[in-house]
Amino acid sequence: MNDQHIPKLSPFGRWLEENRTPARRGLWRKVMFGLLGVLAVLNFIVPNHHPHFGADKYPGFWPVFGLLVGVVMVFFVKKIVQPLIKRPEDYYGDL
Repeated sequence: MNDQHIPKLSPFGRWLEENRTPARRGLWRKVMFGLLGVLAVLNFIVPNHHPHFGADKYPGFWPVFGLLVGVVMVFFVKKIVQPLIKRPEDYYGDL
């Protein structure tokens, strides 16, 4: 096999490739969820801007707002957009 098309990895990239094994998948998942949890907690603690309107003065407003808007978008696409673009299963005939 010709390895000329594979780019050289940085030391950090090489370390990540060596540690990406099925046995360590659970560890990496815990690390990533832990990091996500720390960032979520920091969002409640660290003030990041002055409020522009009434509701955004409360800690955690933007993460909750983002979650709610994301859920609303999923339902909007599922109930309104999907029926408009959906085709029957045999639309393209026998392929």
